[in-house]
Amino acid sequence: MFLASVLIVLGAGCGGDVAASAALLLPEQPGDLHLEEIVTTDAEQNPITVYAEGDAPGDRTLAVLVTESEDWEQPYNWELPHQGKPVKLDKHEATMGGSGQHRWITWPVKTSQDFESFAVLGHGLSEAELTRAANGVAEDLRRPRIDAAYLPQGLDLVKTGSLPIGNWQAELGGTEQVWTNRQARARVSVSQLPGDAGMAVLAGATVRGEPREIRGTTGLAGGDLLSSGTLSNDWVHQDRALMTPKVRLWRENGMIIKVHALGLADHVVDAFVQGLRPAGPEAVERARDQILEYPPDLLFPPTDDENRPLRVVTHGRNAERAWAMSAGLQDGTFTWDFRVLSRREIVDGGGGSFESWKPEYGRVPLTIMHDVPSDNILIGFAGTGVRKVRISYADGTSEELPLGPAGGPGGVRWFSAEVKSRSFKLSAEMKDGKVTDTVRRRIP
Repeated sequence: MFLASVLIVLGAGCGGDVAASAALLLPEQPGDLHLEEIVTTDAEQNPITVYAEGDAPGDRTLAVLVTESEDWEQPYNWELPHQGKPVKLDKHEATMGGSGQHRWITWPVKTSQDFESFAVLGHGLSEAELTRAANGVAEDLRRPRIDAAYLPQGLDLVKTGSLPIGNWQAELGGTEQVWTNRQARARVSVSQLPGDAGMAVLAGATVRGEPREIRGTTGLAGGDLLSSGTLSNDWVHQDRALMTPKVRLWRENGMIIKVHALGLADHVVDAFVQGLRPAGPEAVERARDQILEYPPDLLFPPTDDENRPLRVVTHGRNAERAWAMSAGLQDGTFTWDFRVLSRREIVDGGGGSFESWKPEYGRVPLTIMHDVPSDNILIGFAGTGVRKVRISYADGTSEELPLGPAGGPGGVRWFSAEVKSRSFKLSAEMKDGKVTDTVRRRIP
């Protein structure tokens, strides 16, 4: 009962369609999760066509789509539903994968310059039926479809459209919100997009799910049938079950809602879904304020991708942005990670590492990092003999910059500020009272 349940229940209606301004659903008690972003996006769309049994849908469904990723072809090193095996089509070498009643076949478009692939997804179909359907694909990148002569018996066209496919997040487009606790390697994304029952059928075609009652209607619960890209180290757990995406998809008040979770058990995801409540404009604005209140210590995983421990060394915020940097030093290698949060837009960070941290770095009064992935944020550190750091601007204003905890990586203390595109001068007051002005940035 894959798309079948979506066709039956969503077609029957679970609340009339409403305008795109329908109240956003926000969690009342998100547990240990914190809001990291809330934005309206135009997610990249992929053409898709869905087939199912006629007026009385049964268990068998079929979809064909175009995706701009070759990653479906690559086996992963742990057992996940999207791991595949080679299969021979009439015209292509392809890959087949899936689990249970869900199966897919995909192959790259050899003439494409954009890493596009065709994928055929099925539920309740035999491998022979899915292979035959794949052989009947009309390779139209704008409107993929299957020749009627190759369709499994009893399946007919339901809907042609487009929607985002894959990746490790909800990505329906519309309004996206992301709740995380990176210290616990937990993430929940919620995508809400106005759409009719047919659009919900398209969205359901990519979910490896089974029918379940969700918030008073029947939706789908499971995982994504296709997931692209490489899972970030931020979400890697020793328990591989926590690394398997958990998806909930349903339609409520004219909105298609998809919840995608990593690092959480099923019952925690279900509790998060049940705790969603309609939020008016004022509540949404208050939620945006929460982004800037994200606890810095929870904004980073406990270790980097080499299992080196990290700790927050500096952080700050203003009316629209918050930022933080974590760092670690182990066996002479200095590692850092940097994040920026915004009330209105998606702003990520970056990081890096370099070997041979030298003791003399701690004897220099002031040092600025030049490879921070944000020109607006100043990140630097003060040597061990520095008591205060002050930044002065060309307009005559100045402020003292808070110094991070003593005894951090390398023994130095870090500072940060949002400087935008402004000239500035940094001065350091030493423990003996001497003031040195040695670091300047001039903007033409």
